[in-house]
Amino acid sequence: MPAATEQPSVAPIAEWNSTPRSSSPQAKSTDLVALDDALNDLASLDEQQGRIVEMRFFGGLATEEIADVLGISESTVKRDWNVAKAWLIRQMRRDERDDTQSVAKN
Repeated sequence: MPAATEQPSVAPIAEWNSTPRSSSPQAKSTDLVALDDALNDLASLDEQQGRIVEMRFFGGLATEEIADVLGISESTVKRDWNVAKAWLIRQMRRDERDDTQSVAKN
């Protein structure tokens, strides 16, 4: 019996962040800009992790598919995905804290 293809475990940005965000279009736009900035920063630090996030989050590819495309093992994809996801969450939270502090000063 063939192994089932693993489905990507991607969560919307709002689920990555434990702090509830406004559902206004402006807030969603800000989230997307922050995510894009964080992804660009990640890709500049580790191009492979950046590609894995893009393929999994935006392309919906499974671990096996990403491994085939990049020519790496599935365990490397899983490890890089977990590290990249943790890094992005930390960046998004840091950006949110910075934004909150900026508003509080004004």
